[in-house]
Amino acid sequence: MNLLLIDGYVDEPTCLGVPPFISTYIRYTAGAAVSAGVKNVSYRTIDQLRQLDFCLPENIDLAVIIAGNPVPGKYLGGLPIKEMEILEIAKKNKRTQFILGGPIQFEDGNFSADNLRLVCRDIETFLYRYLSLSESKEAFRTIEETNCFAVAGAYIVEKHPRFPEIIAEIETGRGCPRKSHCSFCVEGNFVPEFRRPEDVIREIKALYQLGVRHFRIGKQADLYAYGSEMKVWKEGFPAPNVEWVKRLYQGIREAAPDLKTLHLDNVNPGTIAHFPEESARITEIITKYNTAGDVAALGMESADPMVVERNCLKATPAQVKKAIELIYSIGNARENGLPRLLPGINLIQGLLGESRDTFRLNFEFLKNILDEGLLLRRINIRQIRLSGKTPIAEKYSISSKEGKKLSAVFKNYRAKIRAEIDVPMIKKIFPVGTLLRDLIVESNRGDWSIARPLGSYPIAVNIPRILPLLSKVSAFVIDYRERSVVGLPFPFDLKKASLQEIKQIPGLSKKAGDIFVRREGNKEALFSLPVYEKIKDCLT
Repeated sequence: MNLLLIDGYVDEPTCLGVPPFISTYIRYTAGAAVSAGVKNVSYRTIDQLRQLDFCLPENIDLAVIIAGNPVPGKYLGGLPIKEMEILEIAKKNKRTQFILGGPIQFEDGNFSADNLRLVCRDIETFLYRYLSLSESKEAFRTIEETNCFAVAGAYIVEKHPRFPEIIAEIETGRGCPRKSHCSFCVEGNFVPEFRRPEDVIREIKALYQLGVRHFRIGKQADLYAYGSEMKVWKEGFPAPNVEWVKRLYQGIREAAPDLKTLHLDNVNPGTIAHFPEESARITEIITKYNTAGDVAALGMESADPMVVERNCLKATPAQVKKAIELIYSIGNARENGLPRLLPGINLIQGLLGESRDTFRLNFEFLKNILDEGLLLRRINIRQIRLSGKTPIAEKYSISSKEGKKLSAVFKNYRAKIRAEIDVPMIKKIFPVGTLLRDLIVESNRGDWSIARPLGSYPIAVNIPRILPLLSKVSAFVIDYRERSVVGLPFPFDLKKASLQEIKQIPGLSKKAGDIFVRREGNKEALFSLPVYEKIKDCLT
């Protein structure tokens, strides 16, 4: 059999698979295929297929499409597959059988192609049983299958078009260990299970030996609850397992001694608020073994007490603030100019019980964090996308008229947060002169290039120069935009700089034309600038 894996990219709260990230889904499915005895497994991204007008090689017997972005956002590295593209691929390649699976189940999709089958549970487990000619009912994978497929499927990373400059998402377990669950979250549908540290380390070692140097421990509901034994509880939260976190991080560093990125995602602020001592020890472990620029994304969702109560959210605003203070106090120490670990915040619009006051309370909470000198690396604000398997989908009811009014208020406050909270935060985290190395150019827009480092929620750097896509560059921060910075290439030679680049230096915009023409005697113009002392080490 000739099997093709089509990476349609995934984006969900517990997993990112849009380049440069490569998800667990595609790797597990690759592992299931070889574990079932398939010898010929090829791989294409949806971006590659778009260039081929969705035509597959003629010898493909079976193609598996991995797709689903229940929390869509703005993307630089690639665009997730659309439902109409899935149908087009199936119809253009009628001799090939297709199986579709991933984190979203496409319940409302109109998939009418005769050669396309939708799998609504774990695609990797279904595929393994289907190819093994055993019982092919849809089922959830076991921990044993996860560990097997994770190692067996590591090989697929070499076929990624951006290899080795990719980030491998790593799963520590599935399900939320809280006794109650947020109204919008699907993790409550799973029985909480954790992979042992040694099993996770074995997967990372396999990826490392193939050449992967960037990892994000991102696929879990709450990293601070990793390995919880469910024996000690406080208000529905299990006590953290500090020893497991230590074994995990220490073991990763031993298995991958020269890794370049070790970041995390998804932390429950309620766990930190209820178990501050254990959480402080976990934070110390993370900051000892991680790499700088790490972000602990806290699922706050709302600062409105009414919304917190009606949606059974993880923590009150006061508890979230405690979590922010704890992480910041331990993780704000800098290495290579960047904090080791900073908290982030997730907010959601569209929850039960929202009113106009909800968005004001969100803004006031964030403004208080800023005014007290605390830092948030990333504030994620998204609108909810309902899933049929969550409590909110059964209760949600709002008139279109009222929905439009709330949406307008939400957009106004979102813009206010971006301007009045985000930019001041970014200025403190990335002060002028901060040197950012190993940026990868993701896109060109006009006379500008947008580049990012590999990592969890990397900062976008706008560079006033057209650079080759996917090339590497180092740049130093010179100015700021919404959710991004402006950077100049490092080292910077004023004599060789373009007019556009000179204009970006604060204080030189009016003199830029004269400096660009003269080329000589430009040192004096720099010496007098207020920013000179901050950027002098970046100049030749």
